[in-house]
Amino acid sequence: MPDPCLRSRRNAVCGRWLLWAAVLVGVTPAQAQPAPEVWRFTHALVAPWGPPPPGTPRLAGRTLALTDHGLRGPAPLNCAPAHVTSLPLPAQGLFEGQLPAPADRAAKALGFTRFPVESLRVTCGNAGFDFHRVDAQTLLVGIDHRIWSLSRTAGTQAAADAPSGVVQRFLERHFGGDMAFTPASVAPKKGMLSPAMRRAVAAYFARPASPDEVPEINGDPFTDSQEYPTRFAVDDAVIQGASARVAVRLADAGREIRLWYHLTRARQGWQVDDVVDSRQGSLRALLAPPAR
Repeated sequence: MPDPCLRSRRNAVCGRWLLWAAVLVGVTPAQAQPAPEVWRFTHALVAPWGPPPPGTPRLAGRTLALTDHGLRGPAPLNCAPAHVTSLPLPAQGLFEGQLPAPADRAAKALGFTRFPVESLRVTCGNAGFDFHRVDAQTLLVGIDHRIWSLSRTAGTQAAADAPSGVVQRFLERHFGGDMAFTPASVAPKKGMLSPAMRRAVAAYFARPASPDEVPEINGDPFTDSQEYPTRFAVDDAVIQGASARVAVRLADAGREIRLWYHLTRARQGWQVDDVVDSRQGSLRALLAPPAR
């Protein structure tokens, strides 16, 4: 990216930019080079300041390269040359000041825990974009009243047919739709589940439910939550023969939890066979009929 140190005499700004660049590419400040930083759009939240207009771009699964000349990615994030600056922003300055008051609370609901927030402002010929860093692997950017997450975790770098890549795409689809556990919400993801998992899900939904009792699964078992998390991070897979285990970190404003996605390899490729929580609770076991 263009070096803001060439445009500014503020050494503090230059130092922050070099440090952030080093974190993003995984090297020390002395080694930092203006190499492209490739990020993947994972999912979006509806912005708290208004509903998205018709025709909002579909960006999930697309990639964005932050280059030394600007942005290279899907429209409208494709511009060069561009003016790039690093800014420490308070909560009130995030997303061009559009967060509802109190801004600190709204920012924390999106996952920001420290202020000011290191932000990268990219000014193109006909548009401008602010990328706000939640952590070393996550950026947020507001586009057309949606707040998009961009990630650089192992899952985003993995091949689509690798275990981590399969879990990445499963969760992108999951976060991009209805996360409630219903037949309609599971249907778009059914092809990514193993035959054993599909049978267990179908048997669970086929059992008669009593209107006077709380459902056995009250929430989202794929994220082990009742209040849905706002972001996820997919780690590298541990593969043993035809089985694999992938750690997933889920976070929201006040917590971070870890799950393990278990996959099995069939002729169709890797498929999700179970989800295990930090207490070693199994989704397959939860789906089974209660013991009598």
